[in-house]
Amino acid sequence: MKTVRRLVTIAAAAITAVAMTALPAQAAHTTIKVMPGTGTISAAVAAAHPGDTLRLAKGTYNDSVFIPISLTIEGSGWDTVIMPPATSTNPCNMGGMEGLCAAGAFDSSGNPDVTKPVVNVRIKDLRTTGFSDTGVLGFNTRGLTVTHVKSDNNGGYGIARFVSTDSVFDHNLTSWNGEAGLYMGDSPHADSIVSHNTSDNNGYGIFLRDSTDITASDNRVFDNCVGIFALNSGQGSPGDLPAGDYRIIDNSASDNNKACPGGDHPALSGVGIGLFGVHDTWVSGNVVRDNNSSSDSIAKGGVVLFSTAFIGGADASNNTVRNNVVKNNKPADIVWDSKGTGNKVQHNNCRTAIPGNLGWCPGH
Repeated sequence: MKTVRRLVTIAAAAITAVAMTALPAQAAHTTIKVMPGTGTISAAVAAAHPGDTLRLAKGTYNDSVFIPISLTIEGSGWDTVIMPPATSTNPCNMGGMEGLCAAGAFDSSGNPDVTKPVVNVRIKDLRTTGFSDTGVLGFNTRGLTVTHVKSDNNGGYGIARFVSTDSVFDHNLTSWNGEAGLYMGDSPHADSIVSHNTSDNNGYGIFLRDSTDITASDNRVFDNCVGIFALNSGQGSPGDLPAGDYRIIDNSASDNNKACPGGDHPALSGVGIGLFGVHDTWVSGNVVRDNNSSSDSIAKGGVVLFSTAFIGGADASNNTVRNNVVKNNKPADIVWDSKGTGNKVQHNNCRTAIPGNLGWCPGH
């Protein structure tokens, strides 16, 4: 599985594209009809004004699309299929990124200028598949909304956004992506929501990294290496807050027993919900079952609280795990590495816990 990438070097072409393409807002918004073909979506974006809607007909589009202005890109359901062109144009100019790429402005050093995000890009009712990295990508966005999108068989992420706020990923299906199905990362005060999605057969089903203030609710994750992975990687950018303040509520995380072998990161497998180095995270109302992999993993279990201090992160501290159904997970339903303070584990319907002397699972 690919190493988690931090996108910090942006080619100068992206900056130029933002400057050339971002036009003044128009008095009336237009709906532009787009037909299948090669490059037709990119051509429509070049002709559009902020606030316009691109309505994509059913069919196959061979395109990678850079979106630097407020737009709605609306397909006609999952029969609207976006795949890489035969010759990659790499429109995002971000380390080989392709797919549908919404990106705000960058400074002269190629870093995101967070005072100038692209605002209110909406992507819905379509499928992205077969890209070398990411199907739908946001970078330096505010108000990015991705709904009713199927994103599958991409080399990195299905749907991902970095350095962004006020994002919504809702009612999407992400499957067979190399890194993660759904990713929200690198965003203090993210104020973002991941809800009502299904994510299966990825490296991580839902991956929340180096951010604060994200809610993951009413999702179904299965057959991944880790179902829902909340991580303080210890590699946050300057100005980042320590990862935490997540709400993981009313999700189903089952059979996440796929093997993610070690390499330049530790092996992971068999984790339903992982709180790795995060703080003040609320885990409640989830059903976490049958995460019981026999593959190598740095940690395993239904709900796992684990320190990342050894990689520069932190101990898992001040987290609350309560009112969950956690059954048939190995080596235990709830696992804590005994590092960190202030964690509260209460009123869960579970059978086994490590350490076993804390009374977290009285046994049934």
